[in-house]
Amino acid sequence: MSLNYFLNKKFVDLMIQIVEDEELFTINFPLSIEQKMNFKPMEEIQSDKYLTNYFQAYSFSKNKFLSNLISTSNVSSLMFLENLCEGSSMLSIHNTIKKNENGLKPKSKKEKMAMNFIEAIRLVKKADFEINEDNYELLIHILFRNTEFNLDRKANYYRTDNKKILTDIEIDFNAIDYELKGLFEFINDVPQNSFDGFTKAIIIFLQILIIQPYQRFNSSVALLMSLWFINQSKENSKFKIWIFDIANHWEELILQINKSFKKGFNINGLLAFTKKHLRESVKKGFLLSLVYEWINVDYEVRSKFFASDYEIIILSAILSERTKEVSVKRITDILKINGNQTIKKQEIKDALENLKSANIVKVTKSDANFTVADKLLNKYKYILE
Repeated sequence: MSLNYFLNKKFVDLMIQIVEDEELFTINFPLSIEQKMNFKPMEEIQSDKYLTNYFQAYSFSKNKFLSNLISTSNVSSLMFLENLCEGSSMLSIHNTIKKNENGLKPKSKKEKMAMNFIEAIRLVKKADFEINEDNYELLIHILFRNTEFNLDRKANYYRTDNKKILTDIEIDFNAIDYELKGLFEFINDVPQNSFDGFTKAIIIFLQILIIQPYQRFNSSVALLMSLWFINQSKENSKFKIWIFDIANHWEELILQINKSFKKGFNINGLLAFTKKHLRESVKKGFLLSLVYEWINVDYEVRSKFFASDYEIIILSAILSERTKEVSVKRITDILKINGNQTIKKQEIKDALENLKSANIVKVTKSDANFTVADKLLNKYKYILE
């Protein structure tokens, strides 16, 4: 697997020939229904080239605090996506994750689930963790560990009817194993038959979402499988992906899947939508790397302005908006996952108050919105297109 597959002239020439002959590249998925995924290959080659170069151009040096924040954010995003955070906010989940990572034995169900996600993410990031059906079963067992599901028999945790389907695309539950077998054939197939790079990673993600194999955790499995595929590439060390940026637009993503199915299952629009939010992931990482550099200039003083992850998360939300002013409501919306608030309004106000006291942000004349007060930090708002 290569994220730079577009440098392979033989492959590109083959795609040009497909365009001349048929225009569309067709994926043999789903296996169990007549309609198949299709897209214009040259559009995706160009967008993959742009996205890969974008990641490489805005890669950032290793920073322990930022790496920990990305890791913690990814785990909490999966937990919010799976509705495992009822009554909790992002900070409490972050604290739970940090306790787990520091060796504290998980006791509550929430803590045990956090540990499952931590281990699952670590596993798919390992370069020597090969994508195959045995390792996939290991991943599934980790996700379902300490749950009400008995994994001795597939019937205990597989989808057992057609009522739990997330999208409008109905894959019969009796065809789940057939579709999963086809998924692994697709993953291991040569690029000439299955494409490559970010496009293929996104298609793997979409396939799991559409198959919906399990009674729980389908969204997480889909995201983890896609990350797992990307991590198989030699270039993966340069790519820091925030799951949050996809999870934040989850409802719209499902609408895009349904829309593509109604339009002959052409997924060019769906791929463009997903790649757009991957670019947002790049922006967020790069912006935060600049913020951490700003903190390090006077670490002893400036690190005290960020008492918790909230301050850095709220500041990144403000910096990611290109408008001069940002309201509390807008910040709340920016930080939602699957329509659910990840940070309570009062917690946002408290973090803003801390940032205001440090002269990092200030309120506008109307006393309703916030803007960045620090001149250098404010420049970061406009550094990326």
